Amino acid sequence: MENQKFSNIELVIQRFVQGQASVEDEKLLYSWIKENPENRKRLFQEKDIWESAKLGTKQLNDLELDQWLSLQDRIASRKLRFSGVTEIMKIAAIVIISLGVGWIGRYLYSQHPFIKKTVEMKTVEATKGQLKEVFLADGTHVWINSDSELSFPSRFDANNRRVELAGEAYFEVKANEEKPFYVKTKSHTVKVVGTRFNVCEYPENHTIETTLEEGKVKIITGNIVHDLLPGEQSSFNTETSKVRIGEADLEIFTTWKEGRYEFRNEPLGKIFQIVERWWDVEIDYPEELKNERISGVLRRYKPLEQHFELIKQLLPIHYEINSDEVRITVQ
Repeated sequence: MENQKFSNIELVIQRFVQGQASVEDEKLLYSWIKENPENRKRLFQEKDIWESAKLGTKQLNDLELDQWLSLQDRIASRKLRFSGVTEIMKIAAIVIISLGVGWIGRYLYSQHPFIKKTVEMKTVEATKGQLKEVFLADGTHVWINSDSELSFPSRFDANNRRVELAGEAYFEVKANEEKPFYVKTKSHTVKVVGTRFNVCEYPENHTIETTLEEGKVKIITGNIVHDLLPGEQSSFNTETSKVRIGEADLEIFTTWKEGRYEFRNEPLGKIFQIVERWWDVEIDYPEELKNERISGVLRRYKPLEQHFELIKQLLPIHYEINSDEVRITVQ
């Protein structure tokens, strides 16, 4: 069954490296990558080769065309000499299409070393109401939370890997002792060797929270460096520049990537901020409710009304939802 599931993976890879992958293609790739770490490495090698081949001069493009036409001629001549090859030709066509990117790319790349790779900065934005997943050039897997933005190069240089984050993201970084990974936010930097961690910096909160699930990271603020251990969280106050490090409940700070946010004794103002990002709404509520603390779970794929009904059971409120606006009053 699994072999059948990935039977057309070559075609899916081709569409991915050419920027033509569908949502279904991406889901299949995620599943294929998780099955074997080597699959992830191969996928991004293919993409790197394709990007390099696209940078060829006219001479290289002409060479690619000549190779393709020559191959077509050879196939056509064989078709004339042999009978009953309809199914073989179908298979050959699939092989040619699926392996074309890798074969042509590798041929051009090996025969013409003057091809130079250029580095492009790319930005992926998850607007309000969205969660996005991204694979970086080194195979690092990133989940981007709503109202957040991640900027990264199309490939990393020889010395380090650097990305910039505004908002919140969860990272699974491929380990590389000789090539550390850096996450740059507005106020500080997280240095990583290989690990799973979450970084949250929404400007309205005036704090940057880095939560380490596995591995090791260093929090760099100016000349001050703090080490984090698994299960710990650093909280940097952007107004006072003070850093606090303590134990963290990972279920609270990392499960948002699965569409679930657990909160325990959290102020209602903070919960409303999350609701505004996840459902792309604006909430108008009395100031007196801002510091009321409650516990519960937000589920992104549940109706918005359901969550306010639960809050209504905990606090004496009345709410009205009109399109993208929620108005709350105290009863």
